[in-house]
Amino acid sequence: MASNWYAVRAKPGTQRMARPLPIAANITEQERAEAERRKGESILERQLRQEGIDVFMPSLWNWTRHHRTNKLIAKRYPFLVGYAFVHLPVLEFEKVRAVDAVMCVLSHTKESGPARFPESMISELMLIEFQAEQSRMLQEWSDIERARFNKQNYLRGQLKKILPKGRSVKTPMREYADQVAGRLSEVVRDRVLSITSQLDALDAAETLAEIDKVA
Repeated sequence: MASNWYAVRAKPGTQRMARPLPIAANITEQERAEAERRKGESILERQLRQEGIDVFMPSLWNWTRHHRTNKLIAKRYPFLVGYAFVHLPVLEFEKVRAVDAVMCVLSHTKESGPARFPESMISELMLIEFQAEQSRMLQEWSDIERARFNKQNYLRGQLKKILPKGRSVKTPMREYADQVAGRLSEVVRDRVLSITSQLDALDAAETLAEIDKVA
């Protein structure tokens, strides 16, 4: 069975990220998953998908931290600048050419017709993109856990300095703080409660931004 993957040339500027799709309050789980999958899609991809055309634009994500706000900024870049692939089981080339963001369908020559690409090549590009995303996610998870551990370690050290002696080696510092809180002076207890609330916030944090907000 033929692959029916073809390359399209994108008009300048249409591989940049499109505006995020609006998410309705009554969105279904399937619609939410689709919106998540399309997060970061380019103008080219959005226009093709709006026409019911299956598109694959090999790309990678780059994450940087704003030098003033410390906020993480995500940007998506194409592997193949100027090109994307469309899957056309019905060979609707005119439908593809009618999309505003498409400059043309790639051909070897004017006489040869659209150039078809093997499924194996597309699969390899998809695998490269998947592995790059998995590597990024692993690095992000490592950064989150490292930041969480460092802050937790510091806060536990602060608790150790102000809590009374007598903690069992087997008793976690956070648990010990709850056990002795009633015996502390008001000033010390308030400080302990402040630290334990920060430890709880760190446990619940899921992103670096949330961890950064914990004092």
